[in-house]
Amino acid sequence: MGEGISADDDDFEADATAVSFPPFVEVELVYETGTAGMDQSTWRAIEIWTRNRIYSVDWKMKCVAVTDRKTDARVPNHTFLGCILSGGQRQASESIEISYPCPRPGYEAVFEHPKRRGFMTTSQVERVVMRLRVLTVPHEHLSPTWKKLTGPGD
Repeated sequence: MGEGISADDDDFEADATAVSFPPFVEVELVYETGTAGMDQSTWRAIEIWTRNRIYSVDWKMKCVAVTDRKTDARVPNHTFLGCILSGGQRQASESIEISYPCPRPGYEAVFEHPKRRGFMTTSQVERVVMRLRVLTVPHEHLSPTWKKLTGPGD
C-alpha cells in the first residue's frame, strides 16, 4: 500500500497515482482597487514555470505570453503562443500519468496547436501558479458599475 493512503479509504484505488502524489499548485492573490471589470486586458491566470521559460495562460487556457527566465524578457515569436493548454503528462515505467486542466510540478505541460492539430510539450515543469484577482470596489463606484455590467433596465 502507498505511503499516506489509509487502509480505511474505500476509494483507495481511484485516488492512487502511478507516478507520485501530486505537489500542490501555488495560488497567488493579486489585490487591486478600482471598479469591477476595470481591466479588460488579457489576464495571466496561470503561470507554468520550467527551467528556462514561464508560460502565461489566460482563463480560456490560451498561451498569451512566454517569458525567458534569465532575461525576464518576453519571447515574441514563441511556438506556444496561441496554443491551448491541455494539461500535463509524466511517464511511469508501464504507463503515462495525465493531469488536467493543468500540469503539476515534475510533469511536462501539454499544449495543443490550434492550426497544426497536434500536441507539443514543454520541458519539466517546476512550478504552477494560479493568479486570482481580488478586487476592492469603493461603494461610490459600486452602483454605476453594476448598472453598466447588467445593461439597461425596463
